[in-house]
Amino acid sequence: MMSDRVLNFDPSAHTYSVNGEIVKSVTQHIEAAGLLGSAASFYTDETASRGTRIHAACADHDRTGVYHIHQTERGYVDSYVAWLSLTAPAWSHVETPHYSHILNVAGTADRIGTIGGAPVVLDLKTGAAAGWHGVQLACYDLLYRQKTSDPPRQRIGLYLQRNGRIAHSRTYAANADYTVALTLLHTVKKEEKTCR
Repeated sequence: MMSDRVLNFDPSAHTYSVNGEIVKSVTQHIEAAGLLGSAASFYTDETASRGTRIHAACADHDRTGVYHIHQTERGYVDSYVAWLSLTAPAWSHVETPHYSHILNVAGTADRIGTIGGAPVVLDLKTGAAAGWHGVQLACYDLLYRQKTSDPPRQRIGLYLQRNGRIAHSRTYAANADYTVALTLLHTVKKEEKTCR
């Protein structure tokens, strides 16, 4: 039964498991398909650690209104807070790990909720916009959708500014992103079944 599945997330290793069995994440699927391109070479332990700190501070702000972060990284959070003051979103999920037994994929969308009553899925970014972000957000939308008949969410990449200026939002609207996301997730699922 679905209720018997227990999702665990290990933040130090950034791994998901269901009932003790490791499950690939959305990001791992995208990377395995080679969609990150040259972006993969820019990820270092330091950039990953910085992103984790900034994401945690933004989540703390959303959950409690209070956050702590080093002054050198505060601008990113100020950038997010400035965007919040203009858009007034209502978040139902803030950094909430999720698992789809149908797609056999796990992941954590940064935010799920509504803006002006419209359903959205949002990902916070501390770097530049990239084409694969639209596919990533499509994967998250599919992951969190309870029924395939539910309408797609608006997909927003929110690009935080180091200098504290208001974050730049980009809406990803290409239907092809969903085609790529579904193909990617189903292809990986088939490969996993073949290996068993």
